[in-house]
Amino acid sequence: MDGFLTQMLTMLGYQLPDLLACVAGVAMLAMWAPAAPGRTLALAGAVLMLLTTLLRGVMGVWQAWMINSATDGYAALSGAMGLFGAVGMLLGVVSAIGLVMLIWGACQAMQAGAAARA
Repeated sequence: MDGFLTQMLTMLGYQLPDLLACVAGVAMLAMWAPAAPGRTLALAGAVLMLLTTLLRGVMGVWQAWMINSATDGYAALSGAMGLFGAVGMLLGVVSAIGLVMLIWGACQAMQAGAAARA
């Protein structure tokens, strides 16, 4: 059980910086950003990144649990580990889409601000 706890905390620790950054970004966009073109898109992108970070954390805990509860060793988990890899890659793509949405929303807001000053 101690091995599982250590492995679980390590897996969650890998996600902590991204999790804190996403929570801070969502909070700033939701509370402090004025209503502007692109704000909704940026907020949706930040929320998407937050959700993928949370899902990566859940996957890490699930993976640690599977490894520590395996009775036949790692060989019995080879199919599951391949699935974890594929899902992790998919979550990376979804997170990248969220980042593009965030940047696109920021660009729209900056363009609107520049047009208002001109």
